[in-house]
Amino acid sequence: MQFRLTLRPVARQTLVPFNYAYRLSAFIYAVLADAEPVYARFLHEQGYAFSATRRFKLFTFSDLIMPDAKVDPKAGGMWVNSPYIEWVVSFYIDKAAQHFIMGLFQDQRCVIATPRHRAAEFIIERVEAVPVDIASETVRLRTLSPVVIAEKDERGLDQYLHPADVHFGPLLISNLLAKWGSAQTVTPAGRTTDDDFDESTLTYRLLPDREPRSRLLTIKEDSKAQTQVRGYYNFTFELNGPRELLELAVLAGIGRYNAEGFGGVGVV
Repeated sequence: MQFRLTLRPVARQTLVPFNYAYRLSAFIYAVLADAEPVYARFLHEQGYAFSATRRFKLFTFSDLIMPDAKVDPKAGGMWVNSPYIEWVVSFYIDKAAQHFIMGLFQDQRCVIATPRHRAAEFIIERVEAVPVDIASETVRLRTLSPVVIAEKDERGLDQYLHPADVHFGPLLISNLLAKWGSAQTVTPAGRTTDDDFDESTLTYRLLPDREPRSRLLTIKEDSKAQTQVRGYYNFTFELNGPRELLELAVLAGIGRYNAEGFGGVGVV
């Protein structure tokens, strides 16, 4: 399911640091751990296995939607200039869990804190389910957070691809099929996962209505596992294929690092 959360800043002046996604990911794990510690530990430590080296969490989330936010490079973040902001969180789970998830987030206090910044605190005042109804085998999607697609160069280093790159679509599709393969025990909306799909099942097409932008972002900032990745956002694209896979793209995210806040998409 996909959920839209309405957050109210606690303080009159609230600064959200640029690399806030890692803190939001930690918040989601903490909320789940309070209610379902076994499930939260499974997600955090294991996830759904496609192979010995590829595991997926099958959830993602959007950037914070902050109207009229003021970017302040010197302060290292963005000042909230609206009484409310919004946030979209997606889980590849059965619809029967919808009300359970909504109840977990309602009235929670979300704190975004880093060693360099004063904590930004928000109260979640509203949680609403966003229907994800895939009515055909073609869907138009827009990015809600940066999408990370990369391929290895001759040195074994990641080269982050522009959405118009000829290899972007095939890598996106390969990643989505790996997620599907990992989801052997997940049956959203009462569906089964007995179907097998191959790369000819899906097609990707970048739409020309807007120019993709990129951001260099830090994952796990101020930790030993800190790393930088480049993601692309502000673009729309079309996927064609089985509706089960299209739904998976929306609910689990596309590309890499979905549980860290990358690859969130919404239906146009």
